[in-house]
Amino acid sequence: MFLLIWEFEIMGKGDPVLYVRKLSVCYGRRPVIFEVTFSVTMGQIVALVGPNGAGKTSILKAICGLIRPVEGEIIFLGRHVEKLGVYDIVRLGIVYVPEGTSIFPHMSVEENLEVGAYLHRENLSGRLDYVYSVFPELKDKRLVNASALSGGEQRMVTIGRGLMANSRLLLLDDPFLGLSPKATDRFCEAFHILREDGITLLVAGQHVRRLLSAADWAFLIENGHITLTGAGKDLLKNEHLQQVLFGKVSLILPGLGFVD
Repeated sequence: MFLLIWEFEIMGKGDPVLYVRKLSVCYGRRPVIFEVTFSVTMGQIVALVGPNGAGKTSILKAICGLIRPVEGEIIFLGRHVEKLGVYDIVRLGIVYVPEGTSIFPHMSVEENLEVGAYLHRENLSGRLDYVYSVFPELKDKRLVNASALSGGEQRMVTIGRGLMANSRLLLLDDPFLGLSPKATDRFCEAFHILREDGITLLVAGQHVRRLLSAADWAFLIENGHITLTGAGKDLLKNEHLQQVLFGKVSLILPGLGFVD
């Protein structure tokens, strides 16, 4: 069941790992996020969807410390982090994985992964084993230069590097960008493994149908405001979201689901 949001605070079910309250962000003097409030429940996959330029990436960057908010609170596991630097935020367990495949091409897969553990060198082998359990495709290529991997495998390296940072909250920016439908399905499978292992994912992206289908909870962002929230699959059926993101309203036919 979706809710239309105006001026009340959004709280997810269960214990929130992240609480964002009245967050506002500017680029220079240009405001891009306006008093956004939402929470992310521990151990869920939560989606941020919206048109290009709506503010999805800005929210992720504010949470991880890459952008300093002009107003508002960001509370992670009961601790205010809105004034902390990136280094301290990563140490607490919030890890941002930007869009694209940012790898070190002349380093091996395993060397790329080890870079992610620069703040947490303890139990390095155990965390490598965990990444290889989530992405077994990488284990057989751990000594191969990352430049020799496919695009999907390089994306696995970037997400795996985030896991090596001992992340509790993983912020993923457009993780399906440029991937085939088969590779996208593979990542959705991996996200569910991470969720079952207690890692919380906040995922922004343009692949709305796949993202909302995989998400436990979701938010629609328009012009710097959150306008809808609800279970991912419920939002996917919402007429307003369909109009905003697809430029049309899908028909819900009995026994057939929704038809474009």
